[in-house]
Amino acid sequence: MKNTYKSPCSALLWSLVLPGFGQFYNGQLFIGFFLMVLEVLINYSSNLNLAIYHTFRGELQQAHQVVHYNWGLFYPSLWGYGMWQAYNEAISINNTLREKGISEPLKKADFTGMLFGLVAGMVLGLFFQFIFISPVYTGLAIGLLGAIIGYLVEKCIYKLIDRH
Repeated sequence: MKNTYKSPCSALLWSLVLPGFGQFYNGQLFIGFFLMVLEVLINYSSNLNLAIYHTFRGELQQAHQVVHYNWGLFYPSLWGYGMWQAYNEAISINNTLREKGISEPLKKADFTGMLFGLVAGMVLGLFFQFIFISPVYTGLAIGLLGAIIGYLVEKCIYKLIDRH
């Protein structure tokens, strides 16, 4: 399965749906299964789905009461890593196919700043949650802000590196 072209965007989007799906798409069954097990464990232990349910019903105080933040802080890292790894593995597979026999991937990893910012922002959003805003909305809002900042920082760093 690793000897066919892989769309990096498809791998990223599959991992956006559920950590591990992008790895399955890339043919990495072990790591895909491992990420899915971690997702189920963290999701169950943090009551994340119940918090999301209460958030969408507008019961924000109830969402705060049911979520276990100690476990919930692990989820953004797992989610972000799954997307980052699947995206860059697809690029690596494609580079290996293009170079015919050279199995070493290119050293540059794309979207590292964006996904690091997303994860860091979501963790900060969950850690510094506001009383009247759902932990889900706070985590996503600060996560998206972190993703934008991380992306811009990464672009600036690569511009500086390319100049030298």
